[in-house]
Amino acid sequence: MCSSSGKRPLGLKEFMDRILVLDGDARSALAVVRSLGRLDVELGVAACGATPLAHASRFVMQRFTCPDPGDSPDAWRAWLLETVDAWQPHMLLPLTDVSLGIVLGMESRLREATVLPCVDEATFHRVANKSTLLALAEDLGIRAPATLVVPPRAERSEDDSACIEAFAYPAVLKTNYTQSDLDDRFVRLPVAYPNDASAARTLVEGDGAYRDVEVLLQQRIVGPGTGVFALCADGRAHAVFAHRRLLEKPPTGGVSVLSEGIPLEQAPVGDALRLLERLHWQGMAMVEWKRHSDGHFYLMEINPRFWGSLQLAIDSGRDYPALLYRLFRSGEALRGPKLERFAEEIPELVPGRRLRWLLGTVDHALIRLEAMPLLTLREIIFRNCLELFRAASKTRLEVLRVTDPRPFAAELRAWARALRGG
Repeated sequence: MCSSSGKRPLGLKEFMDRILVLDGDARSALAVVRSLGRLDVELGVAACGATPLAHASRFVMQRFTCPDPGDSPDAWRAWLLETVDAWQPHMLLPLTDVSLGIVLGMESRLREATVLPCVDEATFHRVANKSTLLALAEDLGIRAPATLVVPPRAERSEDDSACIEAFAYPAVLKTNYTQSDLDDRFVRLPVAYPNDASAARTLVEGDGAYRDVEVLLQQRIVGPGTGVFALCADGRAHAVFAHRRLLEKPPTGGVSVLSEGIPLEQAPVGDALRLLERLHWQGMAMVEWKRHSDGHFYLMEINPRFWGSLQLAIDSGRDYPALLYRLFRSGEALRGPKLERFAEEIPELVPGRRLRWLLGTVDHALIRLEAMPLLTLREIIFRNCLELFRAASKTRLEVLRVTDPRPFAAELRAWARALRGG
């Protein structure tokens, strides 16, 4: 249901457009509303959690409470259609794989009512299926981890078991789809790291959730994560950015808690743009890579949405939410002279900026301290492993901003409650 009336508050000016931002619980939502809030638009944010970061921002004018799309997709569909009909946003921005997948499942109906500045349903499923994406990369001569597709246990054959036995270890085990549909719920299963065939068989043949979904057994790529980000129209990139992850949560690999913008020549930009051109990409793309110990970049996945450390790109001259809105505001991508003017007005990229998720860094440190307290303390004190003092003048905090302080206060309260177990 909606936590506000959906009507324009009295005394406010008439805005050019309304934009409904979904997934207000996601970190990227805060960066989106801070970007779009500086434009002449009226922002609404929908969230299912108790204390969504984006709801606390001063830029939000309408706050909506919705069902959880992962736990109750049917209820969320009904809520979304009702809200779009009632509030009539000019543009709709889903920010997670689950919400974007559901939205694109209603693509024909929603595109009649609002602007969806993103890929179509067919392209979404083509890249959501990691095995299909990796096959495309192989066709283009782009490096990807050696991969074995393992079907659900009910469909598995003796040949599949033999291939698991013969695979090169240590390896990585992950679901073929980031979000797996289990019993009418979307579930994100953790990545596993089997060191031998016995461990891999236990994971896929035991009683855990891996047995009922299609999984990928992959070559383990050890190295820093690198992202190439592009805003595209008809497969052509108009604003490109690249960063590398310096710290993650959990430390073994996960979401970024400290990232750094890098010069484009230090990232596999050419390969990323070849992929997006082949896919005739529309909207935002996050092409994720890992740089292996052999010095080569290996493709991990493509995400057709904004990402957690989006604020770093904005701080570096790539204000992607605002650019996306301008590029697709009419419902179709700009073309001709309008597109040329749009490209000319994109600010110069500033590499070398850093973004720190402060409480994520604390969590990173706590995880390491719990596992290896003495070693971690030595590394924090003597090796500056948390990068607390390096490039301090180029580092900004992701959530805590002087011009919009309430989201950090809300995050800190929620973090403290979780730490107490309450």
